[in-house]
Amino acid sequence: MNDTERLNWLEKSDGFALISDDFGHWACVTDGVQNVPDSVPADISTTFWIEKHEWESTIRKAVDKAIKKEKRIEKLMTKLHLDEEKVS
Repeated sequence: MNDTERLNWLEKSDGFALISDDFGHWACVTDGVQNVPDSVPADISTTFWIEKHEWESTIRKAVDKAIKKEKRIEKLMTKLHLDEEKVS
C-alpha cells in the first residue's frame, strides 16, 4: 500500500483519528468522545482511549493496522449477516 492509498482511506473513513504521543508513537483509533459542535467547523474537545497494543512506531504502521482491523471487522460482519440469514 502506498501513501496516497493510506491518505485516501483516512479521508473516506469517518471517525478515525490519527494520534501521536510525546514519544514518537502513532495510533489510528476510533474510541473516544467529543462535544457535539453547534456548527462545522467548530472548536471541540476530544478524548481518545488508546490501548498499549494500538501504538505503532510510524504513521504508516498505525494506518495499516487500522485498515487491517477494519477489514477484519467487515469480514466478521459479513459472516454474521450470512449466519443470520441461515437462521431466518
